[in-house]
Amino acid sequence: MKKFLINTFNISESEAQLFSDSFERINLIKGERFITYGKVCNRVGFVEKGILKCTLISSEKSVVDDFAFENQFVANYYSFLRQEKSNKEIVCLQDSVLRIITRNKLEELSKYTFIANIARQVSEQLFISTSKKLEDIRLLSAEERYLRLVKINKRITDEIPQYEIASYLNVSPETVSRIRKKIARGS
Repeated sequence: MKKFLINTFNISESEAQLFSDSFERINLIKGERFITYGKVCNRVGFVEKGILKCTLISSEKSVVDDFAFENQFVANYYSFLRQEKSNKEIVCLQDSVLRIITRNKLEELSKYTFIANIARQVSEQLFISTSKKLEDIRLLSAEERYLRLVKINKRITDEIPQYEIASYLNVSPETVSRIRKKIARGS
């Protein structure tokens, strides 16, 4: 985690040590929830190992919103910031190791300028990622969205079930199957 923090946020080794020491390491098994629907999100995770799935839930349906892999932060950021009940759940798709930090601990650390800078950068990246995803849904075909997803992270097609990918792309599993067949044929 220290190496990731130093490389990603351009902070010193002592700053990375201080920040990483503030996280608690937890092990979660496949199917276990990191964030529970309907509860306020009061922690942020850093994925050391494993894959997590973020699912938006309403009374009518649920939709895969995102996936979190190694060296990524994971939380329901909206619930975390607003202190409102979570409209999503975050579940482990495989046994996972996370480092977690609580909202209270982050508030204690906010006296350090580098922590505020990290928080700003993470917020900016979340905004950019969300904006790009909305743009892609509006402007790209299902095949183009699939190809972009694979380009971003090849592991998605290897380790995520087809129906989960379809939900994330907002298409049917049959559409994902057709896209995969077309790509395999080289068409």
